[in-house]
Amino acid sequence: MKRKKMSITLKMAQDALNAWIKADLSVAKGQSYAMNGRSITLANIREIREQIHYWERRVAALSSFKPNTLAALADFSC
Repeated sequence: MKRKKMSITLKMAQDALNAWIKADLSVAKGQSYAMNGRSITLANIREIREQIHYWERRVAALSSFKPNTLAALADFSC
């Protein structure tokens, strides 16, 4: 059975980025942060920063995506 590929929307990417930023802020205050049933602490700071960087790039890419600029129609009528 073939798996259907899920497309990530700008809103989904922005929500993920916001969650990781919230985790970073909580951990910076010495608190733990729970995400997806997992507790994130200062020990995870490298992962948190990598995830923020990843989601920042995804948000930027999705923000600059313009579907009408990807293809052009050629006119072969003479």
